[in-house]
Amino acid sequence: MSTAALLPTLRSLDWDNLSDVAAATALAFHDLTRDNWALLADLLTAVPASPELAPMCERFDFLDKLVLHQEDGYRLRIHRFRPGYFDRPHDHRWSFASMILSGAYRHVQYGTNEGFDTLDPAALRPRQIRVERAGDQYVLHHTAVHSVTADAGTISLVLRGPAVKDDFRIIDAPSGGSFTAKGAQFETDAQRDAKRMPPEAITEVIADILAARPTNPTSGDRW
Repeated sequence: MSTAALLPTLRSLDWDNLSDVAAATALAFHDLTRDNWALLADLLTAVPASPELAPMCERFDFLDKLVLHQEDGYRLRIHRFRPGYFDRPHDHRWSFASMILSGAYRHVQYGTNEGFDTLDPAALRPRQIRVERAGDQYVLHHTAVHSVTADAGTISLVLRGPAVKDDFRIIDAPSGGSFTAKGAQFETDAQRDAKRMPPEAITEVIADILAARPTNPTSGDRW
């Protein structure tokens, strides 16, 4: 059975309607993690041999990103945070839902990106600070500005909708600066190659993620 058939709530989803996104992605996360992550494990083990998905997996200094599935309307990723991970306040090119599988991270939300393009970094103020732990889920609109500081080994699932803009802004209050990042379609081959995860690293990361599965075979049912 195709992934589309197994995640039917994501078909024709309006990613601007966060109420619908929250309901649909909660059901999708349940399907992915039920029965000791049965479906998620199948998707993970298929990545290394996929000529489409394996080249999309990325490795950064403190973060690994695996792409497990994509089709018109959404993309499924899994993130593994390594020691020292933090990011700066930023918005996104797409709305998304996230579920923490293991570990935890400090999540700071700053409001919307209205005026964000010209905002003085020193004027940025948190509007909500919370800790996301295993089992927690949340949805963010592409206009939301947030940042994350993760515990080492934290693993999260991300379901993202289609891109609605070409770039997003990242702001660095301590330095007083900011910069704009663009989508992969605007990157050079060299830029793509620099962050592409090597095949042996993909296999290693998948093994580490599967080792973090809950010991209770039905633990996914509570999500």
